[in-house]
Parts: sequence; C-alpha cells; structure tokens
Amino acid sequence: MQSILIVDDMESIHEMLDTVIQPIGYSTVYARTGEEAISIYKEQCPEIVLTDLKMPNMDGLELMSRIKEIDSNAVVIMMSGHADIDNALASLKLGAFDYLTKPFKVDQLMTALNRASELVKVNVASEEHDSSIALLGDSAAAQKLKERVSQIAASHSPALIKGPCGVQKSLLAAAIHHVQFAEEAAPFVTFDCSEHSDSDLRDDVTGSENSGGQMVNNAKGGTLHITNFHKLSKENQVAVGSLVRDNGSEVRFLFSTSEEIEGKVAKGEFDDSLFHLISSQTVEVPGLDERSEDIPLLVNSILQGLRKDSISLSDEARSLLQGYQWPGNFAELKEVVEAASKDCKDDVIQPANLPNRIQETDKWPNLADFIEQASEEYKTRILRACLGDPKKASAILGCEVSDLS
Repeated sequence: MQSILIVDDMESIHEMLDTVIQPIGYSTVYARTGEEAISIYKEQCPEIVLTDLKMPNMDGLELMSRIKEIDSNAVVIMMSGHADIDNALASLKLGAFDYLTKPFKVDQLMTALNRASELVKVNVASEEHDSSIALLGDSAAAQKLKERVSQIAASHSPALIKGPCGVQKSLLAAAIHHVQFAEEAAPFVTFDCSEHSDSDLRDDVTGSENSGGQMVNNAKGGTLHITNFHKLSKENQVAVGSLVRDNGSEVRFLFSTSEEIEGKVAKGEFDDSLFHLISSQTVEVPGLDERSEDIPLLVNSILQGLRKDSISLSDEARSLLQGYQWPGNFAELKEVVEAASKDCKDDVIQPANLPNRIQETDKWPNLADFIEQASEEYKTRILRACLGDPKKASAILGCEVSDLS
C-alpha cells in the first residue's frame, strides 16, 4: 500500500482528503507545517507528498525543495487556493509532479494520484533494474562477483566495495542490501563524502559523541552506504570507526571507494583501525575490460531500461564494443549506448553510430602498450595486497624493488 503525506495547516483539509484517499487503497499521514513534514518524510519515506502552497514559515515550494534534497525522485503534488499560473509554473519548474487548484474535484485528485502512483512504480522498477544490472553477465569475473555479493549479503559485518570509477559500486551496495534484506522493507541510505563537508558528516552521520546522527537513525534495521569514504578527514575517520563499532548491531555499514586505501594506511595517511574494521569483507569490482563477453548482455539491459528493446547491435558494432578497453567502465558504456540508440536507423546500432574513439581501432593501444599497462596494474594489485611493502611485493613479483617505484 502506497502512503501519502498530506501537508496543510488546516485540519479540515486533512479530514476531507482522508475520507477520499483512504478508501481507494492509500495510507495517509499528516503534517501541519513544513518542518513537521520534513521530519515525517525522513522517518517514514512516504511515496507521494500532497502539499499546500501557502503555509506559514515554510511554503510549499521551499518544502518541495527541501524534500528533493533528501530524495531527488520524490513525487510531490502541489495544492493552492489561488488560480495563479505563475505559482503553477514555479512549482512544476522546481520539480512538482502536478498542480491542483482549490477547490478541486474528486476526479481531478484521483487522476493526479493515480498518475503519481504509476510514476512511483516506475521509479521502484528502475531502481531494481539498476541494482540487478550490476550483477548481469556470464563471464568468470561476473560469476565471481555474484558469489562474493552473496557471501557478503549473508553477513551483517561492515564491508568494503572497491573498484575503479564507473563500475557501479553504488549499485553493488544496493544489490548487497536487496539480497540481505530480500524479505523485509528495510531502509537503504547513502552518504557521499565527496558531496558533503566534515560538518555535514558530523551532523548527519556520526552525531554528537559519535552516537549516530539522523542518517544512522533512518538506516536502522537496514543499510547505511558511505561512498567515497577516502575523502574523510583523519578526525572523521576515527569518529566513523567509533560509530560503526557502536551501531553495527542495528545498521549494516557498507563503504565504497575508487582509491587505493592500503597504500595510504601504510603511509599513515589513513586510520588503520577504521580500514581493518571495514575491510575484513571486501568486494573487488572488475572493470569492463575484464568482462568483455558480458557486454552484449549489458547493452541489451541498458536498452531495456531505456524502453528501446527493439534496438539491436550489428555484428560489427558488437565486435567493436567488446574489443574496446572502456576506461570509463559502465558509466561510459551507458553513455555510448544511449547516444547510439538515438542515432541509429532501422533499430540497429552500426559502427557509424559509435564514437570515433571506438570506431578507429588504429588508435587502440598496441600489444606492447597493453602489456605494459596490464603489468603496472598487476604490480599495483600486489603492492596493495602487501599493504604497501615494496620488499614483500617485489619478492612475489620476482622483480627489483626499484621496478615498483
């Protein structure tokens, strides 16, 4: 049952809407002010928000803006007693799903709610599709990734998701959450350290005395995913370590990064206690260069997500996509497929629909360059496994210590 948050400073409006909305299968919750509505939204995450435009202290436009900061996909319907086209345009421009002018008819309200309900279902399906596509594929690398996700989902301990930029680390975190809490409606909350300041982290995540802020409270019974955690200051690294130790029984903590944290630990640039706490369970996410045989499946899934199932790849285009190294990984593949699907004719993606960097194979690295790059990447992996100890790494690799500098 989808829930609707009704925000209006008049109790009579709450009562009137309640008699109309509940009988058709929605649950309702009420707020008289914008501040109260934000608090309820953070705690209960209702699917639809139905708010008045004119309210004291915080009007509907500001409320919608604040809610969109919490959830950019929030579905908000604006109500106003003033037939003002400027207000309607302003609310729609800021992201309102619909606009109703009081007094509105019951069928107008029902139409707006039914349309909003369908959008909610599409958004949920899209999120599930994105999470599942992170594990799509039959290659050895994809199979290993699936097995590791299943293993980590079977535990409640903190876990670390590592991999280069563009490999869907956030989707892998969501996939682990969905597998772990498959039978429950558990919350999944994300905090991106690259988009927030140290004070934001203290206010929203660690809280006073590292007892847990609002985001930790919102994630109780589910997962808190802290991404780009390499951006944490040394002080906040210690605070987050205390937070995980004190709240690990109530919240599943997942961390993700594209940085080589082991080397920073060895140099004393990253708190070793936090690293060892979260790295006992680690997922190494492979790049697309290790999953070339999965690319046709991934392309088809991207096209399905775009609702362009009828489009296919020509043999030549498929070969080019599988041969390309994909330095931008999945993010680059998605961008290429979206652009090609718009340009192709007769529902078939041809080489001419692909970017020049993919078409012009003479610009691809030669064998010597490829081997050199692969060698450097392997050295980095071994050095990382040895916690930055060059003597130990050189002994494993059979090379001189100087070759690792």
